[in-house]
Amino acid sequence: MKCSTKYSLALAAIMVSPLTAAAAEVEPLTLKFAEWLPTTSFATEYGAAPFMEKVEELSGGKITFEFYPAEQLGRGSESLTLLQTGVADIANVSPAYIPEKFPLSGVVELPEIVQGSCSAADSFYELAQPGGAIYEAEFKKHKIRPLWVGNMGKYRILTSDKEVSSLEDLEGLRIRTAGGPMALTATALGSSPVRMQGSDVLTSLSRGTLDGVYFPVRGILDYGLAPALDQIIPNLTVGSFGLTYSISDRVWNSLSDQQQEILVEAGQYAMKTYCDYVDNSEPEVIAVLKNEHGIEQTPLSDNELTEARAKLQDVYDQWAEPLENRGLPAKSVIKGMQ
Repeated sequence: MKCSTKYSLALAAIMVSPLTAAAAEVEPLTLKFAEWLPTTSFATEYGAAPFMEKVEELSGGKITFEFYPAEQLGRGSESLTLLQTGVADIANVSPAYIPEKFPLSGVVELPEIVQGSCSAADSFYELAQPGGAIYEAEFKKHKIRPLWVGNMGKYRILTSDKEVSSLEDLEGLRIRTAGGPMALTATALGSSPVRMQGSDVLTSLSRGTLDGVYFPVRGILDYGLAPALDQIIPNLTVGSFGLTYSISDRVWNSLSDQQQEILVEAGQYAMKTYCDYVDNSEPEVIAVLKNEHGIEQTPLSDNELTEARAKLQDVYDQWAEPLENRGLPAKSVIKGMQ
């Protein structure tokens, strides 16, 4: 992952600090961790779980967690409120579910901007730390800070009972998106965007009220959507979905320097563990979708791909201009992600 010099030096200082040796000096602490995703989600398996394990390792078992997955404390759209009210100390705050609170953080939902999970996570993390454009405009005023961030990788177009072999075939299809920039993307490609949470998608596909989805390929397995889908376009990225594992300022400011260092180091470990999985697993998952569920790959031709990218270029301006008019540095955030 690429890192700025300042960020690299700060991380290097943390990584060489004798945290494990000093674990006996760490004050005992139990943190309430709210995760809206289930334990079977790849984000939980390769991100949240390794984070907690690393924290307990570095603290010599002094820092532990009460973990509440699968919306036990609240839905994904309520994660920020859980932190602000003290119901949770750490939570997976997903900007796409509350875009009115985190409009700039929606940058990861722009088409083609996430070309690698690790590179995108590293860029977003820098923007969302104190001094970064996203932190100063959004996280700071909500009194939270990301310990680590991630994304669900490249979102692909998958369809049900609709043969798609060209851009023309996408026109008029009812496509599930996460809202925000993805809705702009669907519209640019001639489809009708339908916003809904992942847990509601299978029913809509089965009833025929949806023709397809924008979804990460591993998420198709996690949400059990494969039986309701027939095709995937594997060579066009229509966005991604951001995850920010954040801690409230109330809790952060009450921690000792050692406790903070442990959480930061564990966050870096989890961020790398998770993004490596996302980056490396897509070909294998696409093969599973084909071999076990009959979902065929229908890549766009080079000419169709060029045409699609030309249409999607306008999405960047459509997303950025209203934010710039509100005084938000959307264009610089785009540059920071590229």
